Amino acid sequence: MNKKLLILILIPLILVLTFLLLDIFLLKKYFCPVTESSQITIEEEQIPKAMMILIEFKEIDGLVNMVNDMVQRDIKGLMMLTPDFVEENTIQIQELLDTGNVEIVATYVEEPLWGMPYEQQYEILNDTIERIEAVVDTKIRIISSRYMASDETTVQVAEELGIEYITARGTTDLAAFVYKPEEYDVKIISVSNIDTIEFKYGSLCDYSYFERAGSPDDMIKDLVRATKQDKFFGVSHTYIGGYKARWNDMWHEFWDNNEIEWIDLDTLGQVDKEMPMWQIPVNQNSPYTPERMRPEIPYEEEENVFNMCGTIEWER
Repeated sequence: MNKKLLILILIPLILVLTFLLLDIFLLKKYFCPVTESSQITIEEEQIPKAMMILIEFKEIDGLVNMVNDMVQRDIKGLMMLTPDFVEENTIQIQELLDTGNVEIVATYVEEPLWGMPYEQQYEILNDTIERIEAVVDTKIRIISSRYMASDETTVQVAEELGIEYITARGTTDLAAFVYKPEEYDVKIISVSNIDTIEFKYGSLCDYSYFERAGSPDDMIKDLVRATKQDKFFGVSHTYIGGYKARWNDMWHEFWDNNEIEWIDLDTLGQVDKEMPMWQIPVNQNSPYTPERMRPEIPYEEEENVFNMCGTIEWER
């Protein structure tokens, strides 16, 4: 009789305690305010890290304008430049380097390096690096080629030349990703690639959209989606992004309306995955064929950035 009475008393008591604990949990979860320190931690975890890549082999004005825009916003980036271009624009390039916001990617653009023999790659890349370092005060740490192409031979040459990073065509869609081959002391930076079907498989670059009849509105949608990644690259051929008004306006809108941590090469270049060289994916897709290159508005008819001469000087 006593045992039955005890059970009758304990069961309601256990139920009451259970409901009380559940109520406390729900109240804390849905009604208790988040402290300032915990809110900051949550927000910091959601902020993506990014860099800009500026590509220019033709005209200096768009590049200067773009770097000027970036300096005003403390945005960090890389300039993919050829030795010919640097030699022709030495004074301006040195001024851009002196801002501290950008550094040079020594770039060979005549053809992609995929499948090129070691001796040929070594001769080309060594010449590219030496010519750039001879005319501007910089130490080349990263190399690239047409389509940002590279292969294992490029890694071997980079290690021989003391280069820390090489670029690779994107392998992880909108996200930037850094591979470290187990066999080499070189990092492979896989750049952000467009995943939208009609603009696939170009890098996340204004040129990729421009040549495929895309608009700045098309690109900014993908850029905003890229901010959901841990890290990414925004890419511009600056004779478009820094020189044509509606594309330049698009970059301003994106930079000014999205919370992004703009970081330097060493921060973005932290290794995401170390693995054997043979397992590292290589993307050789280069869809720049005549039937895919149909601008919506011809380049000559695109409105230029107003008062371009005013971009040569910036506040330091």
